[in-house]
Amino acid sequence: MVIARPLRLQPHAVPKVWGGSALRDVLCAEDVAESAWPESEPVGEVLLVSDQDRHASVISCGPFAGRSLRGLMLSEREALMGAVTLDGDEQFPLVLKLVEARTNLSLQVHPDETAARKLGVQPKSECWYLLDADPGAEVFLGLGDGVDATSFAVGASTPDVVDLLGRYPIRAGDGVDVSPGVVHGMGAGLVLAEVQLNSTTTYRIYDWDRVGLDGRPRETHLDEALRSIDFGAAPQPPGPLKFQGSGGADSVNQIAPLRRGERFEVDILDVHDPEEMASEGRPTAILVLSGSGRLDVDGVDDEAFPLTRGGTWVLPADLPNARIVDADGELRVLRARPTIRN
Repeated sequence: MVIARPLRLQPHAVPKVWGGSALRDVLCAEDVAESAWPESEPVGEVLLVSDQDRHASVISCGPFAGRSLRGLMLSEREALMGAVTLDGDEQFPLVLKLVEARTNLSLQVHPDETAARKLGVQPKSECWYLLDADPGAEVFLGLGDGVDATSFAVGASTPDVVDLLGRYPIRAGDGVDVSPGVVHGMGAGLVLAEVQLNSTTTYRIYDWDRVGLDGRPRETHLDEALRSIDFGAAPQPPGPLKFQGSGGADSVNQIAPLRRGERFEVDILDVHDPEEMASEGRPTAILVLSGSGRLDVDGVDDEAFPLTRGGTWVLPADLPNARIVDADGELRVLRARPTIRN
């Protein structure tokens, strides 16, 4: 069965002990009104594109309204995924979400493919694009100078572990690429968009001695973390993205790579003139970060595809074209695509 049209997804808010109240302002008011927003708990994540057990994204409009992303993976997988190779349980390979760290997130690590095989879990990597950051906000990324496996293992089970990590100031517009095997953590006062592999494998090392929303201490996984850390990794420091013409040096539209990995790639685009977004052979996820415009699709005349701040779309692999038009001069989008592996 074909899909051949953009799919608008309904966001899903997730309470977290470290969350706050800022994420509802990142989304369009219509999406917030139609979602079951937790009014009495801090929201740490909003899942925008998700095919995980805790939540499968639901299409909000059009002929597929009410269908879940998981359901489409079962019945229209080829149309949705094209030539993308899937692993294991055949789930949609990427997760796109918004995150608010009102307080520090745990210090943690995700395993690479080699460590994941040994531990019997799924590997995970991710990247972040900063939407807002309080003055003095920072991220934790990688190990500090002179810290080796022995010294880290000694301090990892104590609050002293914070002093063993690289710490970087961060501000809106910065990008952070978090490779597997790299210890990391979000500091307090951050709002960001995150793209990750569809994996829940997270090994907490230190969680600031706090309890979860259930009042119980949050579990840590020191043994698995030590087996997952790449002690020779040298992560790229966070910083502003580098934009260039998306169609060459003279292009009005600008593009900045956020991640180029074996499993997925992520770009930030500033769009002024029409820009093709569909990608034959693989799906494309789009998150509108600012401004407005619309998607124009040949042969689909019975539905409008508006681009508004906070809106999320998935373009299936069988969609031959979908170009952004009528950009308002402020349109910035995040685009994420799985790679086609040989």
